[in-house]
Amino acid sequence: MLSTLRTDNSPFNEEQLRNLKQSIGTLDFAQAQWLSGFLAGRLAVSQKPIPAVQTEPQPGSSLTILYGSETGNGEAIANELAASAARSGISAELHSLDNFRPAGLRKLKTAVFVMSTHGEGDPPEEALDLFEYLDSERASQLPGLKYRILALGDHSYKLFCQAGRRLDVRLQALGAQPFGERLECDVDYNADAIAWSEEVLEFASKNLDPDSIAPTVPHLRVVHNRPRWSRQQPFTAEVYRVQKVTGLESSKDVYHLELSLEGSGLQYQPGDALGVWAPNDPDLVGHILERLGINPSEPVQVDGQELTARAALIEHREITRLSGDTVLGLAAAGGQSALETRYCGLPSDAQREFIEQRQLADLVDEYPARLEAQTLVELLRPLGPRSYSIASSQQLVDEEVHLTVATLYSDAIGVQRHGVASRFLNHRLGPGGQVRVYLEPNRRFRLPENPDTPIIMIASGTGIAPYRAFMQELENGRASPDSWLIFGNPHLRTDFLYQREWLRWRETGLLNRIDTAWSRDQDEKRYVQHVLGEQAERLNRWLQRGAHVYICGSLDMGQAVAEALQDALAKQRGLDPEAAAGAIADLRRDKRIQKDLY
Repeated sequence: MLSTLRTDNSPFNEEQLRNLKQSIGTLDFAQAQWLSGFLAGRLAVSQKPIPAVQTEPQPGSSLTILYGSETGNGEAIANELAASAARSGISAELHSLDNFRPAGLRKLKTAVFVMSTHGEGDPPEEALDLFEYLDSERASQLPGLKYRILALGDHSYKLFCQAGRRLDVRLQALGAQPFGERLECDVDYNADAIAWSEEVLEFASKNLDPDSIAPTVPHLRVVHNRPRWSRQQPFTAEVYRVQKVTGLESSKDVYHLELSLEGSGLQYQPGDALGVWAPNDPDLVGHILERLGINPSEPVQVDGQELTARAALIEHREITRLSGDTVLGLAAAGGQSALETRYCGLPSDAQREFIEQRQLADLVDEYPARLEAQTLVELLRPLGPRSYSIASSQQLVDEEVHLTVATLYSDAIGVQRHGVASRFLNHRLGPGGQVRVYLEPNRRFRLPENPDTPIIMIASGTGIAPYRAFMQELENGRASPDSWLIFGNPHLRTDFLYQREWLRWRETGLLNRIDTAWSRDQDEKRYVQHVLGEQAERLNRWLQRGAHVYICGSLDMGQAVAEALQDALAKQRGLDPEAAAGAIADLRRDKRIQKDLY
């Protein structure tokens, strides 16, 4: 019974323990169960990071919620499910997969997995140990496990929801039994995730041991501690400043933005990201509608509301990112068999390139067609937010947030197109403009807890943004550890982002070392991974001192850096490739290698 409390290693003093025992002792069984669920829910939605200690769930018939999240969306879904279970009086345990021992699966009876897919079909970093275990000979048979999966992905990638699919296949191969179909969610996942969670809770309420389901307690209400501003309810921020930070002759168009968070109460940490909701360019929308013969004022239905075709495309539909389904759907609806033949005749890699290099406007220019407005709306994916690493420390800028944004371009058919959010932020807003934003916490990209731990910051392009936040945080009194920046971009003269700040930090001693790789300043291209090879001895010394390594930039850059790190350790420590890979895996498990890739 809850009235029996262990006092060894208790965080309470004697008076608190006495009062707690007296209060709990007056509860009947149903009230005690309700309190247990309430506390579980409060812990589930706590914004405090989970201690980096691997755990196993307690054996029994509670609902176990496991998540592997890259950008925080999967974590948010899992937290909300745990809170909903608590409100329903259902016993539930919540675990991040980086704090979960995979062998603990054999103890579970009912579990759900929220699994993101990252990059080219890869599991998120925190789920790598689970997948390694499931694919190994060590994996236990799981005949007693009933489970269900929610997979998160992006249809613009070829291997949509691949991590969730892989997990489903392996669990079934080990004898586990799904109690519902795997749900695969695109970037607009909210409604599907809510429906899936309701089905999970309904199954739990009917199938878990009755002792783990608490009867409803009248006149008591659990209030979910949701953040005030979120993806579904963003904050409208005013733009203070928009300043170009690349030279006039640069091939890149990069801007520094400063936004006001005044009155929002939003609190962020270095390493976090800002989600940005940006509308499509009205001129581009007008061009698409004209090419398809659609009256901009024609009414359409979007998510249960009636809008004009123009408003629907500006605010609610994705027109700058294509997917294979969009290409084939447009070809079928518009009678463009030539487009279908061309796309289907390409190998998979070329199909991906075809999609990445084009926008909807390119397709309707290359393959003119006539469509009904409602048909077009139904062919297109919902418009989603874009995410940008925060380039400031709140310790320094208070109720502001800074971003580093590169304008994205494509010109597959000789016409220059722009990314929706980067064009909006860099060229359509200006000081005094407004943009809808929300915070995306990233507990997987944090400065070390020990303020004396050396840090190695590796970046290309706008990947330098979170390191500016790191340095501002350190400069404002957090600590002064040894720090090393390794940065790459095309040209020193035009592309050294925040150059004056980095040189000032170097002069004051806050930054110990800068190594750069200007890929186009010499005949032979030179990237950050080449710097790692050249500095392998120094890199090994820093790692032996306990340094943490941060990698921020493109997925391709991240892969090249990972390989260079492994090669450097193999060379400096005399390791074979397998042992070097193991050493890198150990650094990752110890949170000494952290990545923010896109």
